[in-house]
Amino acid sequence: MPSNARYRNGINTSIEPVLVVNPTLPELSPVVKAVLSVEPVLLPDPTRDEVKAQQDLLPRVTGARSWKQLCQKGISYVIELSPKGVLLEMSRLDAKGRWEFDPDKRKNFVPGTDWSVVIQAVLHDLETRPK
Repeated sequence: MPSNARYRNGINTSIEPVLVVNPTLPELSPVVKAVLSVEPVLLPDPTRDEVKAQQDLLPRVTGARSWKQLCQKGISYVIELSPKGVLLEMSRLDAKGRWEFDPDKRKNFVPGTDWSVVIQAVLHDLETRPK
C-alpha cells in the first residue's frame, strides 16, 4: 500500500514508503487506518523526471518488469475518503490488459463505517476472484 501525496494542481499520486502486508484483516487494518488517516503530502508540481519516477513506483516495488505485467498478475484497490463516506474501487482488466475500475464492484460506505467492514470487502473480493 503506497503512501498518498497530492500535487498543488490537485492530482493525487502514490509515493514511498510503500507498505507490504499479508492480505488479512489483522495486518491490513492498521495499515489502511494509518495511511488514510493522514492528509496526503502536498508536493510542488513535478518535473518530468519526478513524474516518470512516480509512474514507475509500483512496478519497481512489486518487482514487476512493467505496468502490463503488474496489471496481469496484480489487483488494484482504491479507498477514497470524503465527507460523504468511503468509496472502494476494485480493478478488473480491460480489453488491452490494463486496470480499470469495475463499476459493478464499486462499494460506497457511509461516514463512520468501521474500517474492518471496508477491509472485509477487499478480502472478500480477493477470495472470490478466479485463480
